[in-house]
Amino acid sequence: MKISLNLERDLKEEFRSIIDSDAFLPASGYAMDKIKRVQFPDQTVLYYFAPVEHRIPIHMTSTNAKDSEWYLIHMNIGGDMHLKQMESRPADHHRFVPSGVLLYCPGIVVKTNFPEGHRSELATIRVPKQFIDSYYDRSFIQDGQLLVYEDLDYDIQKRIRSAIKAMDNKLKCHAIVLEIIEHLFRNIKSSASRSKVLALHNDDIQNLLTAAEFLKNPLSQTIPSIGELANIAKMSPSKFKASFKQFFGRAPHQFHFNIKMEYARNELKKGRKTPVELSHELEYSHPSNFSSAYKNYFSVVPSSDYMRG
Repeated sequence: MKISLNLERDLKEEFRSIIDSDAFLPASGYAMDKIKRVQFPDQTVLYYFAPVEHRIPIHMTSTNAKDSEWYLIHMNIGGDMHLKQMESRPADHHRFVPSGVLLYCPGIVVKTNFPEGHRSELATIRVPKQFIDSYYDRSFIQDGQLLVYEDLDYDIQKRIRSAIKAMDNKLKCHAIVLEIIEHLFRNIKSSASRSKVLALHNDDIQNLLTAAEFLKNPLSQTIPSIGELANIAKMSPSKFKASFKQFFGRAPHQFHFNIKMEYARNELKKGRKTPVELSHELEYSHPSNFSSAYKNYFSVVPSSDYMRG
């Protein structure tokens, strides 16, 4: 099923028009009772899209026009493992979808494909451009250049969970949402100050997202080389490395390592695998090596996150 979203409009009303249309397929999993919305006095809006499992493929195009008066902070908060068919690979492969953040600036078009069986849980903060102008010099965002920023940030995931729980307490929820906005924009500003911002346009972003799919299998024994990933992204190796690091905040091999660690924590916290089982699954030569890598990344040993039973 194909879905087009105009990000200038209220998202709940956008989905209402989709669900009420003749072309809507219930197997998509979408329903109005799964969408919760709260608007604050500064016109900032928090949306929560409760977990849905897509029983058919979904092809979604999200557009935020150049003259849009809105920024959207879009978060995948239902990190889990999925099987996905890649067009350029004949066999299904595992794809881990960790918590992540996409910032939709004005002038952005993002195409997202959700395969059959994909389970999604999402939250979106819609922020007026005037609100951002009141607190930030937007030159570091570079509208039309740094169009989307993605950060696999566990702290943001914890905060957005707290905001969702507080949606019936508008004042408390608003305070947490403001913390999330400040945290994200501080990260973006810090990242932009460390390096020259490249011009990343819609095609560049879509190609980077496509290349990143090949790094999201935490169980992969081999990952594509920089040259192979650059070909997938339709860039030179040097442009690909610089663009990937700017867009995702880390080099490709670091991105893949982060996927492995986030996957490991997800499995531990859900009690699906023990630390020893994960050390073998992720092909560490010894459980102590996995434990060291995990502690360096999360500052705790795997056994601390393991949910027994």
